[in-house]
Amino acid sequence: MDLSPCRHGGQLDKISEELHLPESDIIDFSASLNPAGNPFASKESGLDIKKVCNIAAAKSGQYPDNRYIELRSAAASYLGTGIACDNIIPGNGPCELFRLILECTVKEGDHIIVPIPSPVEYQHSCRTFGAMPQQIELSDMFRLPKRTIEKARLIFFSNPNNPTGELTSREELREFASKCAEHQTLLIVDESFIELSDPCQSVADLAAGNDHLIVIRSIVNAFSLPGTRFSYGVASREMAARLNSARLSWNIGAFTEAVATSILKMDGGPFSTYLKESRKFILKEREYIIARLTPLYGFKPLESSANYVLVDMGGHFMDSEKFVMYFASHGILIRECSDFFDGKKRYIRLAVRSREDFEKLIGKLDDVYAEYSKEAAKEKLEEIIEHPESAARGTCSYYPCHFQGQDCTFCFCPFYPCENEKTGGFWMESATGGRVWSCENCTLVHQPKIAKKILDILMEDRDTEKNIQKAWKEVLLPLL
Repeated sequence: MDLSPCRHGGQLDKISEELHLPESDIIDFSASLNPAGNPFASKESGLDIKKVCNIAAAKSGQYPDNRYIELRSAAASYLGTGIACDNIIPGNGPCELFRLILECTVKEGDHIIVPIPSPVEYQHSCRTFGAMPQQIELSDMFRLPKRTIEKARLIFFSNPNNPTGELTSREELREFASKCAEHQTLLIVDESFIELSDPCQSVADLAAGNDHLIVIRSIVNAFSLPGTRFSYGVASREMAARLNSARLSWNIGAFTEAVATSILKMDGGPFSTYLKESRKFILKEREYIIARLTPLYGFKPLESSANYVLVDMGGHFMDSEKFVMYFASHGILIRECSDFFDGKKRYIRLAVRSREDFEKLIGKLDDVYAEYSKEAAKEKLEEIIEHPESAARGTCSYYPCHFQGQDCTFCFCPFYPCENEKTGGFWMESATGGRVWSCENCTLVHQPKIAKKILDILMEDRDTEKNIQKAWKEVLLPLL
């Protein structure tokens, strides 16, 4: 099948190992978890982790009851009226449920509609069973012609969308679900993030009476429990019975069962104090992130209704992959989104976290830009040393950026940042509130005779760094 592993956020152990940093020193914006933390740490939740552990310990010496009656009943009660235990399919995370549903409903060559953008797991699961994912732009999903819907065996949809955070109304989804049922096409609505957005827009109750609608819910993101892999599907009694017969036996362990049951029995369900306060915090900090990033060069944060913000970096001088890589070297993880957008390296996704954490990210921008500029200058310098003819200004749209007749060999200064104000350079306040070295008033390396002397030294047969130091000492310093 030539499948590649899916990429995910939250790779704390990997980055910790690579950077030799304790996980506690890493700030993770890549995993979109509830910034309030898990409810066991909240007094208002009324949950007791010790009690849960004792329940799990007492059951750990026996096989679980594969029916999971108490757990499924808790999930049904959590979702409200119209849903019963018999409508619930327990799963070890959303991906297990996706595979279970596909295993039972599709055959090789079937067409499956997948919106773009959407989690790569949708397409990955399709290909696992030999089905053919058909990519449809998210904005076109509800305008699909009858023939396209009829041709599809199954349609995936996430609400709110991951990674855009766009929330579709309950009424719009109700109408679409009816259209899919009319054409006997199964619709899977992934509501993994809806508790942190607006649970009133859920269509979980509609699934109980619709054989062509399955809704996926999860405790992982909503309750900040990434290590507790529990999700559940909501379907009609007949569909749920068939899927429960086909799912793996004992797919939920004793500890996960105890934790999930406790969470789903929390007073208030989706409207508990814990979740209401979480949504309030997310709304406030999400608006702050968007307002803070909008004026900064190259960032275009998109409106979101979820606990994350998608940022378009199409106008930035760094692509998303490099941007994320440089921040990771500083112990700050950001979700790079090229896998959501067919390889386009122009989007990042930021999880909502505390304002203090976000300001730490903003505070690192100047350092990241300086490091990138040095690396870019070094790469350009090596290219010039190897091929001096490539330094011609050619059709540069910025020429002249300093003066008519300037030498453009060193578009990227090899001495940056020299921090010597005698050159005309100076420290300036950046848009992020930090300081950055500006070369705006320095024209030394663009004077033809000086540029030639510097290039001659840099082309000497020795280490480039030593040549840069020599050129500074022998060419630039005497001029200052």
